[in-house]
Amino acid sequence: MSQLIRSNVYIRSFGFDRSHRQIVYWVNNSFAPISMKYQLAIAIALVSLIGTHISSMAETVISPTGNQFQSRWLQAQQPKTLVTFPEVGLVLPQPSGFTKATAFHGFEQTETNSSIVLTKIPGPFSAVTKGFNKDTLATRGISLISKESIKIDNQPGLLVQISQSAYGEKFLKWVLVFGDEQNTSLVTATFLDKNTAKFSEPLKQALLAVTASSSSTPPAASSLPFSITEVAGLTPVAAATGLGKVAAFTKDGNLPLTNPTDPLFIVTPSVAIVPVVDRKSFATRRLSNYPQTDITRVTSTKKISIDNLSGWEIVANGRDRQSKSALKLYQVMLFPERGGYVVLIGIVGDKQAETYLPKFKKMALTYRNSPQ
Repeated sequence: MSQLIRSNVYIRSFGFDRSHRQIVYWVNNSFAPISMKYQLAIAIALVSLIGTHISSMAETVISPTGNQFQSRWLQAQQPKTLVTFPEVGLVLPQPSGFTKATAFHGFEQTETNSSIVLTKIPGPFSAVTKGFNKDTLATRGISLISKESIKIDNQPGLLVQISQSAYGEKFLKWVLVFGDEQNTSLVTATFLDKNTAKFSEPLKQALLAVTASSSSTPPAASSLPFSITEVAGLTPVAAATGLGKVAAFTKDGNLPLTNPTDPLFIVTPSVAIVPVVDRKSFATRRLSNYPQTDITRVTSTKKISIDNLSGWEIVANGRDRQSKSALKLYQVMLFPERGGYVVLIGIVGDKQAETYLPKFKKMALTYRNSPQ
């Protein structure tokens, strides 16, 4: 599981790894406003997501060479349908041959491991893009190919092309970042290097056609591929929807948290539809790899079934590496028969565990899958 860049704020990432494009972040800032490093960490983490279905530099944008045949092919591939994503406030043309994704905001073509993922980061464009350079990206295993300053909806933006290898394959990405001093939009197109001639230019043009949504209608809860019932003491975080098909709950419904020991409960499905052979080991490993947290002891591991989905319930003691605060972690990992998994995790300071562990379990038991 990927680590986020550390700063003088408490940073945790959950449900984020390179094999599954899940994105949830929570920050506890006890000392100062959210720092530039935090915003950058989110952006770098997002662009490092590999689009497989099992989230300065050169100034010349590399794209396929134009010719008469290719121009006709590209024209035939131009997207014709505009799709609104109210969770992130963006409208994007739907590329030919792609379908609207159900596990994240965007489009996918599963047979070619290609996707477009849209996210909204609560932070200024200037901070989010500060470290979009060769050296910083390299720390994430990302190679920068090109970077170009552009304007999107009269807002400053960057169009970045990068490459990254995973699972024995090389992936290319077009990353469009734009925004203002309050929020930043990130649109990432991912495809296999061997499919560059087919996808690079059409997906790049789809990204460049993105616009802000004029609709003021708030996103419906039904946009999530699941339902979960809140309990007393845990309130939904509305801003979490901008980061993916994710539900987050805190004591007051706000992020960042005011203390690293405050309760947090997160629900997020994997994008990957692949079988997990050893489910118990997978669930245990996932918890032990939780970023910036040391698991000191697993106190309970039990089989569990929720909504006809089998899985594992794990309770563990941990410690926040930055604040050294003692934590209690409650994780349920469910495994749909179609493949992939769903993670429900609650984290709270050890002194509040007696109150919140029962709440975490009660919420987990209300999980219901909602196929879309």
